[in-house]
Amino acid sequence: MSLPKTSSGAEKCAAQRVATLAEAEEVSAFLLQPNLFGTPLTPGEQEEFKTHPAAAIGCADDGYWFVRNEGGSICAALGVRMNVERTGIFEVSALAIQSSCRSQGLGRRLLELALGFVAASKGRGLLFETSSDPSYAPMHKLLATLGFKQVGRFPDFYYPGEDTLWYYRAIES
Repeated sequence: MSLPKTSSGAEKCAAQRVATLAEAEEVSAFLLQPNLFGTPLTPGEQEEFKTHPAAAIGCADDGYWFVRNEGGSICAALGVRMNVERTGIFEVSALAIQSSCRSQGLGRRLLELALGFVAASKGRGLLFETSSDPSYAPMHKLLATLGFKQVGRFPDFYYPGEDTLWYYRAIES
């Protein structure tokens, strides 16, 4: 898959930051498509993906980025936001890659973009919440490779039998 060049300041990962309502709606539709994630979305995730891409437009501390495939369709999306306590810790609110585009380094490049965004925002760290479901094992491995440490686990968080795992990486100043 060849990724297009952009002028969004994110050339390294060929991503565009969501800047218009039309782009936000397209990212929302991408994130809400059936079977994109390894497990069903929770009601809160559904609401987040419906509203947050548009709410993040023009916000210095929140942002969504997307990548298009050669056909022009969105094939990956990333959301990052400042935590609700506004302490300089940012959270990944969404990271999704179309199954046909996985294992090509796109997740790594999007996470590197997220880390760069947090650093440029003078953030102290990046928190990533993910499922314990075995289908997420490649994500767990990628996070460890990028220097994230698993700092917590909450049992049955998403659904009975599906825990949440918290990974964290401090940002060096």
